[in-house]
Amino acid sequence: MFSQLKKLNNESGIVLFIVLMTAIIIMIFSVGILTQSMNETNYAQQQVDQIVSEQLAKGIFWNAYSAAYSSGNLGSMQNVGISTVIQGRNYQVTLNSTVINSVPGYSVVANYDTFQ
Repeated sequence: MFSQLKKLNNESGIVLFIVLMTAIIIMIFSVGILTQSMNETNYAQQQVDQIVSEQLAKGIFWNAYSAAYSSGNLGSMQNVGISTVIQGRNYQVTLNSTVINSVPGYSVVANYDTFQ
């Protein structure tokens, strides 16, 4: 009379196992997608930081060049250092001028803080 219920109870363990395996596989794929998304976000932020640093370095150089050019002496570029915060990141930019064998040289270094 209730033989169908006995058959259903015997197969319920298999159904539970299949459901659990399906849930585990979905969770593994979800973790993989989340990890890939975080990696792409970090890579994009790294590119943004590099571009901002490059533009700050160019900006401080041309600002110092403009000031020296307007004074009429391009060899008189001053050593300059700035620190600024852009979108929660600390950027430090320094311009150092050197003269070797009466030839002026310039170096610009831009750093950013990655721990914010």
